Amino acid sequence: MRHGDKVNNLGRKTAHRHALMMNLAISLIRHKRIFTTLAKAKALRGYIDPLVTRSKENTTHKRRIEFSYLEDKAMTDELFSVVGPKVGERPGGYTRVIKTGFR
Repeated sequence: MRHGDKVNNLGRKTAHRHALMMNLAISLIRHKRIFTTLAKAKALRGYIDPLVTRSKENTTHKRRIEFSYLEDKAMTDELFSVVGPKVGERPGGYTRVIKTGFR
């Protein structure tokens, strides 16, 4: 039974899944748009939206939290300097998954 199991494991162990989400998030922040599978894109939404929400308020504590999720100083700076102020008025739902068709 799957009671309380809401995480899409994506066929990976926990450490591999965390590394995948970190790399996808860094790519999304760097390029503003990525092409990936639908399952990975839906899983990434739950990873990146809280990061964007935290980036609205630029404090040392929030920067350290973001860095623990991204482990890339340049992308953490871009998140706080570019992305956070750009979506500062929105209450949520910062990412959009658009299907591109078959491979």
